[in-house]
Amino acid sequence: MIAWREKFRALSLHFLVTAAMAALAAAVIFLVWFPDPFQQMLGGTRLFLLISGIDLVLGPLSSLIVYNSKKTRRALIFDYTVIGIVQLAAFGYGVMSIADARPAYVAFAKDAFEVALAGDLEDQDLQAAKDPYRTRPKWGPKVVGTQSPTNREERNALLFSAVSGKDIQMFPKYFVPYEAVREQVKQKAQPLEVLYKHHPEARQMVAEAGLKIPEAQLRWLPIRGKTFWTVLLDANGGPPLAYLPVDPYY
Repeated sequence: MIAWREKFRALSLHFLVTAAMAALAAAVIFLVWFPDPFQQMLGGTRLFLLISGIDLVLGPLSSLIVYNSKKTRRALIFDYTVIGIVQLAAFGYGVMSIADARPAYVAFAKDAFEVALAGDLEDQDLQAAKDPYRTRPKWGPKVVGTQSPTNREERNALLFSAVSGKDIQMFPKYFVPYEAVREQVKQKAQPLEVLYKHHPEARQMVAEAGLKIPEAQLRWLPIRGKTFWTVLLDANGGPPLAYLPVDPYY
């Protein structure tokens, strides 16, 4: 006779352990790797829910299937060791996939901000950069500027690379401190009235952002992650203050 009560007790315990592991991963993912609102901008929430949801279902379900109090202690240890290894490997792979999809740099380039994902930065390109841009940030995205090459051969190479989808924000050797491009940002940023003309719904979003700056002192520029959003700045070209889920090009 199947001891369902014992099986469901084992399932519940396994679920709690798995949930604790998922909660720890969620703290790192959403508080460090994908600070608000990058989880929405880049789809981090959906990816995490998919991975953790599968883990929370399949892991405890395996306990329901294999647990049997009549098994020897050795047999149960073997079963749960196999389950643990498979579950940790799958969950670890999922977390690493999320780590690759995290925003590493928010780079101002020409007339917009570009989000460079950790997985899009190649090791060889990082090695070609200067400190502190030779690594993928582990504690959230860093805001930087970019400086186009002055060498004609490099400019042509970058142009052809951009055509294939690898633009300047994926080459850390062209990164510079944000302060170095602040004047360019100031010149390119536009008044909010320009945004409101095509997206009147943005007015309410700006009000809800809770910024302690008068609207007359706010400016905006596009930012591209998975899709285009809008970034709010001060009139002096300072770093991003807030992000709005509005595609200014649409």
